[in-house]
Amino acid sequence: MKQRLVVIGGGAAGFFCAVNAARMNPHLDVILLEKTSKLLSKVKISGGGRCNVTHALFDIVEMSKRYPRGQNFVKKTFHQFFTTDTIKWFEERGVKLKAEKDGRMFPCTDSSQSIIDCLMNEANSYGVEIRMNSEVKELARPSDNNLQFAIHLANGQLLAANFVVIACGGYPKTPMFQWLKNLGHTISEPVPSLFTFNLPKHPITQLMGVSVEKVGVKIEGSKLVEEGPILITHWGLSGPVVLRLSAWGARELAVRNYQFSVHINWLPSLNEQSLKEQFQNFRTSNSSKKISNHNFGFLPNRLW
Repeated sequence: MKQRLVVIGGGAAGFFCAVNAARMNPHLDVILLEKTSKLLSKVKISGGGRCNVTHALFDIVEMSKRYPRGQNFVKKTFHQFFTTDTIKWFEERGVKLKAEKDGRMFPCTDSSQSIIDCLMNEANSYGVEIRMNSEVKELARPSDNNLQFAIHLANGQLLAANFVVIACGGYPKTPMFQWLKNLGHTISEPVPSLFTFNLPKHPITQLMGVSVEKVGVKIEGSKLVEEGPILITHWGLSGPVVLRLSAWGARELAVRNYQFSVHINWLPSLNEQSLKEQFQNFRTSNSSKKISNHNFGFLPNRLW
């Protein structure tokens, strides 16, 4: 008799688990449950529609330090499957990845659809059964009389499984984890992470669309500091440097009720003294020109 694995969650993690389990164990019946009518929706929009698959860092200790929480857990996991394995896995399936200056790795096609198609093809090749609109409401552990998990769906269906993988992602409110608490698990209070900064009616939003390749951003009154690309939007600030700050400061910013000030250093490669010297040298050699009309080439013209 075939044993059954049920993977709860049709996102990147759930798909990757399901297709590899089916490939590595042909005698395993694999069912993937997705509560919505869409598969891999976050993969589709990640990286601005390009899908940043992994990061071009090949030292396990250094890579584990990039995780705001769970550093020791991912370090152990990386010894089983790491960046090099990710790159090889996709290349073996016809999807080559490329690294950008900041280390982010994208498919060479610059399209997240390449990743989606790859995962869907794997699911089809190894017979993974995908069930949409299948929300799990209750999960009962095996009893003495029954060696299988009982999975109760919102539509009234009941599934039995020898193995269950939970890859449903996060929930915004603690009560939504109750079906997992009922199994005896403890749940950390969920808080938002990887979010942009909203600056209502701030004049900088008039520069929406302007991006700078490298800035320094600090949360006032904290030790939270990051450097990297930033994007000015019609609502405030976004880009990798802002998303990293929100991830590392997720719990601290939640305690502040998301009311805080940010300091932006638009030219982190220069200190105040060296910049003053450049202004003074320009003033001396170009006394007839206005410095406001001369962009040194460091910043986008609109921002200058």
